[in-house]
Amino acid sequence: MAVLSAHMTTLQAVNQMLRSIGETPVSSLATGQPDSAQAEQVLEEVSRRIQAQGWHCNTRRSVSLGKNSSNQFAVGINVLSIDSVNPDSPRRTSTPNPSSYFNVGLRRAADDSKYLLYDVDNDTEVWTDPETMTVDMIEYLPFETLTPMLQIYIYKSAAHEYQKSAVSSQTLYQFTLEDVQEAQINAIQEDTANEDRNIFRNSRAAREVTYRYNPIYNT
Repeated sequence: MAVLSAHMTTLQAVNQMLRSIGETPVSSLATGQPDSAQAEQVLEEVSRRIQAQGWHCNTRRSVSLGKNSSNQFAVGINVLSIDSVNPDSPRRTSTPNPSSYFNVGLRRAADDSKYLLYDVDNDTEVWTDPETMTVDMIEYLPFETLTPMLQIYIYKSAAHEYQKSAVSSQTLYQFTLEDVQEAQINAIQEDTANEDRNIFRNSRAAREVTYRYNPIYNT
């Protein structure tokens, strides 16, 4: 008996996109068939755009980075966005300063092998201070590694985009739009359940309102 997989492959997603406009599925992504090649390209573009929003499965929090021999903080080229953080901490003036007060950007290295943290305030990729940086980062992951509901949301969004350029049917546009909206709701619900976020635990502002009359609250 064949083992059933809960996760989709890129080929399965592309074939679902082809079926959405009445095209024949393909047996491989390497067939050179123009429609499947275009569908795969759209799938990748939409996946990158949706993943850039930041989901539980592709967000790494409080990652500690160390400098390389060139006094640079390097991260992989699959990083979509990055933010220096100092979780749940009030403002401090200690040395070194908390990471949350560094103005950080991303710059691609000259050899295209990595991204470097960019010191926006000092216009440089070379850091004299601090020695480590704590960051939250959103990564671009392969389609096959995403959660099932996020995969469905991505391929249905891609099918909607693909339909607009390949067929441009108002009827299909409405049908695929409804599919996207339903898939988005399901993906958000799955993401929320997986993350187990609590407004009082994860939001400092909410905690301060809740505990503002508590004389021993000092975190």
